Amino acid sequence: MEELRTRLFDRMKFYRKQCPYCKHHYWTLNKDQESCGDQPCTPYLFIGNPPGKFRPESIRDVRERFLNFFERHGHVRIKRYPVVARWRSDVYLVGASIYDFQHGSPRALYHHQQIH
Repeated sequence: MEELRTRLFDRMKFYRKQCPYCKHHYWTLNKDQESCGDQPCTPYLFIGNPPGKFRPESIRDVRERFLNFFERHGHVRIKRYPVVARWRSDVYLVGASIYDFQHGSPRALYHHQQIH
């Protein structure tokens, strides 16, 4: 696997290891790490032990915090819109906003017309 080694990995002192459970190879900065860290090789460690101090009172709290993060980093909040991908017959819900930019989506068509 030397072809996967990079100067960055060498400089940062990453270790290349093989998980004893799934047998997949992975990179880590922790020389004592024994498994790849993915499930089912490693149990979920965050259940009952949340990683931060944020304790949302509602889904609205989570949404606002998410949107505020992107606004602080130069993104613009857009009006909410339906999550049904009407232009895609192979999906029922929009799993991610990337669908908005795929060929055939109403937003992609509108965006294309605005540019050209």
